Amino acid sequence: MEKKFRSYRKARILAPVVAAMAALSLAACEGSPGAGAAGAGEDGGKSSIRLVVAPIHFETAYIAEQQGYFDEAGLDVEIVTGADPAANLAMAVSGEADITTGSWISVATSASKGVPVTVISGNGIVDPETANSGILVNPDSGLKTIADLKGKTIGVVGVKTGSDIPVLQAIEDAGLKVEDIKEVAIPYSGMQAAIEQKTVDAVVPADTFYHQMIDAGYTSIANPVLDYQANMPVTVWTATKEWVAANPGTAEKFNDAMEKAAEFYSDKANIDEVKALTAEVNQVDVSQVDAGNYVPVSVAVNTTTGQAGIDAMEHFGLVKDPITAEELLWDKAPRTSK
Repeated sequence: MEKKFRSYRKARILAPVVAAMAALSLAACEGSPGAGAAGAGEDGGKSSIRLVVAPIHFETAYIAEQQGYFDEAGLDVEIVTGADPAANLAMAVSGEADITTGSWISVATSASKGVPVTVISGNGIVDPETANSGILVNPDSGLKTIADLKGKTIGVVGVKTGSDIPVLQAIEDAGLKVEDIKEVAIPYSGMQAAIEQKTVDAVVPADTFYHQMIDAGYTSIANPVLDYQANMPVTVWTATKEWVAANPGTAEKFNDAMEKAAEFYSDKANIDEVKALTAEVNQVDVSQVDAGNYVPVSVAVNTTTGQAGIDAMEHFGLVKDPITAEELLWDKAPRTSK
C-alpha cells in the first residue's frame, strides 16, 4: 500500500529548546507532558506518536509512512523535521516529541551525564566499504596528509561533541597532539562556503554534503569515520526512559515498522522509489539525488562497535564515567554484536 506523505513541517528549534539541554535531567525527572496518560492503551502504549527525523538518514521513517508500515502496526505517526542532535534530543525530553533521531555518540554522552534517555533501535550506520565522510581541503592548499594539518584550523559539525572523535583518533595516529589542530564548529551546510572563503583550512562534511564537495573538486586527505568507525551506529531512534516505560507496546510496534522500512530501503529493486522519496522530502528534482550517497541501515544496534565509540569518548575526555552500550539500550531494543 503506497500513499503520499501527510503534510510535514519544519520543527521550530528555538533558542530556549537548545538551552533546555542544560536542564534535561531535571525536566526528565519531573516528567514530560502527556507521559502519564501515554500508557492507557491495552497493549502498553499509545497509538499516536510524534517522530522527529534528522536532516540525514530520514528515508526509513518516510518509507514506513509511505508504504503503510506504520498503519499496519496500528500507529498514527506525525513526522517532524528536526535539527542538530542536541535539539532533537531536547524535543523528546521536553515532551515535544515521543521518539527522536539521536546521534549514538550524542545520546551516549547525554545518558552518561544523567539524562534519562534510551535507544530503542538503530537506523543509519557507518558504511564499512564506502567513504561517506572525510577531511576535505582545497586541491591547491598543499595539504596532503593529516600531519600537514599541524597548526591548521578544521571545521567540524561539533567541537568535542563526539562527532569529531574519528578526526581526533586520526590526529593522534598521525603522531600529533589534539591541541596541535584547532577545531571550529561549522554546520554541514556551511562547510563548502567556509573553505571557499578560506576561513578554515579543512572541513569534515558527511553524507550528501561530503559527496557534493567531492563532486565540486575538493580533495579528501583522510576518511577517519570509515577507518575508525565502520559498522558503528550513527543515527538511532531514541526516547526518554519514562516514555518507553509507559509505552512499551508502542515502541515495539514502531520497531516492527522500521524493520520493514529498513528492508524496503535496502532492497536495490526499490532504489527508484527511495530516490523519489528523498527528492520529495528535500524538495529537489530526483535527478539531483545520487543513490551512491545512501548509507546502510540496521534496526539492530551493533553493541561491539557502539561500545568502541563510547570507549573513544572516554579516551578523549568527553565523558568521565560513561555508561556501556548495553546500558544505553532499551531492554527490548534489537541488538547484534557482529
